[in-house]
Amino acid sequence: MDYVLGIDVGTGGTRAVLVDKSGKIASSATCEHVPFASPKTGWAEQDPHDWWKAAGEAIHAALAAVPGANVVCAGLAGNSAAHAG
Repeated sequence: MDYVLGIDVGTGGTRAVLVDKSGKIASSATCEHVPFASPKTGWAEQDPHDWWKAAGEAIHAALAAVPGANVVCAGLAGNSAAHAG
């Protein structure tokens, strides 16, 4: 069966979800990563390697829950920090 893979990189974890053609969630998984650091006022820092590792683990877990899933499309959302100065 065909699925869409959604990936959301948040401030403290990365989530992966498989959604079928009808919009039903077939599986989801979350993997935490080191939250952002604020070494100075207005700064937000994270190591992208943490995002990469967490995304891989969450994706593998979501796919493992639906054997034979055919991912036809992927969407990615990520956090962003805004600074009003």
